[in-house]
Amino acid sequence: MGIFGALNTAVAGMRAQSFSLENISGNIANSQTTAFKRMDTSFVDMIPDAAASQQLAGSVTSHSRMTNTVQGDVQSSSIGTFMAINGDGFFVVSKPSSFVDNQPVFGGIDNYTRRGDFQPDKSGFLVNGAAYYLMGIPIDGTTGNLVGSVPQLLKFQNDFLRAQRPRRSNIGQILRAIRALLVTTSTCPARNCSIRPILRPILSLGRRRRQRSPVPAQH
Repeated sequence: MGIFGALNTAVAGMRAQSFSLENISGNIANSQTTAFKRMDTSFVDMIPDAAASQQLAGSVTSHSRMTNTVQGDVQSSSIGTFMAINGDGFFVVSKPSSFVDNQPVFGGIDNYTRRGDFQPDKSGFLVNGAAYYLMGIPIDGTTGNLVGSVPQLLKFQNDFLRAQRPRRSNIGQILRAIRALLVTTSTCPARNCSIRPILRPILSLGRRRRQRSPVPAQH
């Protein structure tokens, strides 16, 4: 190997290390990206084609190695529609090709992801942060079995619920009864007290609400 061969080998090593640093920097930049999978780097030795009696220094190259099957960290969330897969598997999703009258139009292509930050949109679809729509197989409400085997777009009703008037309750009587119960149980001797007289006002509240008001007699 001459001087040029030595320089080419050194440059190949620097190029491979630079490629590895690019993957590391990309992993750091996406450290807060939901469901991001790190990118590892594999180095491959390049053996020169030469006679067996000659010993030449080889070179090196690098390749990216995906980690899509590696389990990530599962974090808790206060949003009820956020989901995570613990183990193997992917969410079946679809991305709309266009929108007509503010409604998504899909091309029938299924995609797979482990990003589960789904939230309902105004049309009732569950959409994750990458704008993919969640799909699933319907379940029979009576038997609990799957209906078919082809994933369908999941759409939920997001109508507003009617407001209901809260029921009236005598909070003052309940609080006084609970306070008396605490005082009685803390001062009476063991096996020598009864809490039925204290609980009687609380139990009677429900009966009073169920009683109908008397109907005035007609003359």
